[in-house]
Amino acid sequence: MDNRNRTTNVKGAAFHKQAKDNLQSILDNFMAIINLIRVEETQPNQIKDQLPRLLTNTTEDFEMRVRAYNMVRAFESLLKLVSDLKDQAVLYDFRAINDAVRAQRQRFKNQQSDLDTKLISLRDRLALEMVKFEDEYANKSAFKTFKD
Repeated sequence: MDNRNRTTNVKGAAFHKQAKDNLQSILDNFMAIINLIRVEETQPNQIKDQLPRLLTNTTEDFEMRVRAYNMVRAFESLLKLVSDLKDQAVLYDFRAINDAVRAQRQRFKNQQSDLDTKLISLRDRLALEMVKFEDEYANKSAFKTFKD
């Protein structure tokens, strides 16, 4: 029991660390995208500086796309983590599984005792009817031999 708790704690810590890392990655990438977004007004005398600005904008666009991809990857990792946690809760919740098995077992025992009671009652009724039938048959046989 102690070993299982230790394993559960280790897995829980790993899940917690992974979730924390993913959330930190999302936050860092989002902040980087926000820092890259800026609007500059063009002055008439800055027309000659358009080529370097165009290159800068292309670079910043590429960096934003990479950061957005990193955020999507971190979100997907979080979704996988949630799925794994659900699977673990469902598959390894032995206490709940044992409780369900005990309840089902008790229900079947109750059904068995009900069926046993009904079968005993049916047996007794059939035995009584057989005794009546045997008496009637014996009386008819005795009456037939008496008549002959």
